[in-house]
Amino acid sequence: MRVCIEKSTGKLIESQSGGETQAHLDTLTKNALNAGYTEAELEVKYVTDAEFSAIMEANKPISTYEDLRRAEHPKTDELIVALWEQVIEGRPESAAILQAERESVKLKFPKP
Repeated sequence: MRVCIEKSTGKLIESQSGGETQAHLDTLTKNALNAGYTEAELEVKYVTDAEFSAIMEANKPISTYEDLRRAEHPKTDELIVALWEQVIEGRPESAAILQAERESVKLKFPKP
């Protein structure tokens, strides 16, 4: 695996598999230069699978509070069933349980 990384931040600019020659590394360099980077900003090299995994882990986006909330909120189909049970079947406890879940998620991941 070969990678092109921004030196100052460690940001992965591009990765490609295969190819074991300088010409293959030059391709990554050319692509980054065409994207507006300068040669001084770039580190282009071959990495092992373990190194590539570490690079990918370091470049994972940071979850926002919205992402965290979305993952833990009740799903839409659960909300629809609870609404149906409350309105049509006269069972308000379903909606109350889901509302309590929603409130706990808001407390766990407050708005910044």
